[in-house]
Amino acid sequence: MGLFSYYEVDSFLHHVNPSIKLLSLFLVVLILTLAQDPYTPGLFLLLTLLALWLAGKVPLKVIAKSTWPLVLLTIPFFIFNTLYFDIGRVTNPHILFHMGPWTVAREGMTSGFALSLRILAFIAASLLFVATTDPSDFALSLIQQARVPYRFGYAILVAYRFVPLWTEELETIRAAHRVRGIGGKEGWRGKLEQFRRYSIPLLASAIRKSERVAIAMDSKAFGATDERTYYREMHIRWTDWAFLAAAILSVISIIYILSTLGLTRGFGSIPA
Repeated sequence: MGLFSYYEVDSFLHHVNPSIKLLSLFLVVLILTLAQDPYTPGLFLLLTLLALWLAGKVPLKVIAKSTWPLVLLTIPFFIFNTLYFDIGRVTNPHILFHMGPWTVAREGMTSGFALSLRILAFIAASLLFVATTDPSDFALSLIQQARVPYRFGYAILVAYRFVPLWTEELETIRAAHRVRGIGGKEGWRGKLEQFRRYSIPLLASAIRKSERVAIAMDSKAFGATDERTYYREMHIRWTDWAFLAAAILSVISIIYILSTLGLTRGFGSIPA
């Protein structure tokens, strides 16, 4: 399994209707966007990873391998949010230390930690959807259940399919360059040279694939009619509604428990 790609296995999450799954995750993302404390995204992150592991049957080793580069991206957010936190909006800030022009407070570190956890929770929610959703099922569900025009649904499917293809194409180009003894320079100049050598073949490959897809669509009269038939029909079952209800109940329970304990911040009605 590569970075954010479909993990094919037989599990409960793999059989949930993609539109219902997307709606459930949208609810979670909405709550995470409004939350300003570290506890809410921390709990959602833990529950999402547990669901991906237990209900999605995605091994923890695979989860870590496919997300660790993005996890490292949260470190700069934590550092900058901590250093540039406006302590003037806090009544009695807890100053930890001074570092040059920056004043580091405990409230700033808490805010930076909360932001990092929110990003990690977004990543986990995205991974849960991508790893357990077949691209073809996703496109069909958008068209049949969400009533998205099939032209846009097919465009989403093509974009969904192209990402792993470009990853494989990049690995092929790298292998070809290694065989020919090209590259190997270190430092930022070597990285720029690699970017130049890889970008042009990738762009050419993308154009060729786009032309082939366009020819295939024209040859089959794609878009000639307003309606079309489907070889496979997607349906919403009672288990899909149960998954949506479980997601809503989890959101309500987490917000209620944390607000009762006085640990939540944000959400408009709760002071940030």
